[in-house]
Amino acid sequence: MELNNIERLLEKYEEGQTTLKEEAQLKHYFSTETVAPHLEVYRTIFVYYSTNAQLSYQRPLETTRRNPNKYRWIASAAVITIMFSAFMTLISKDEFIQLSDEEQFAYNETLKAFDLISNQMHKGRTSFNALNMISTSFEKGQQNVVFLEEFNNSTNRLFNLK
Repeated sequence: MELNNIERLLEKYEEGQTTLKEEAQLKHYFSTETVAPHLEVYRTIFVYYSTNAQLSYQRPLETTRRNPNKYRWIASAAVITIMFSAFMTLISKDEFIQLSDEEQFAYNETLKAFDLISNQMHKGRTSFNALNMISTSFEKGQQNVVFLEEFNNSTNRLFNLK
């Protein structure tokens, strides 16, 4: 009758439905010398739980406190830098620096001059690209001439052999 009870408790244990009292009965059964042969595989599980419950850590843990002050200074400096950066990006330049009419006119004229220079540079670049394409086709033509000279030399040697 006890073996049927143990098997029923094992089924409940595998389903996760046992109480602490029932698990204690299983631990007690598997810690005894007489265990049914077909239940020997469960013995290692319950013996492990019984012996592990008795183990304890005896050596006290040492708590060392590192010097957090230098990290506080670094963290504070990082926070201040981030806050200053965010403040500077949120404030527009018009609110921060007021330009006079003459300064604003000079600024606009300078932007126009830079735009004109940029446009002229792009035109020069397109001319340079066209020149580069011409030089590339010239090099291909040179290679073809060299090939034709080699072909002519080969055919002249063939005709001289006859």
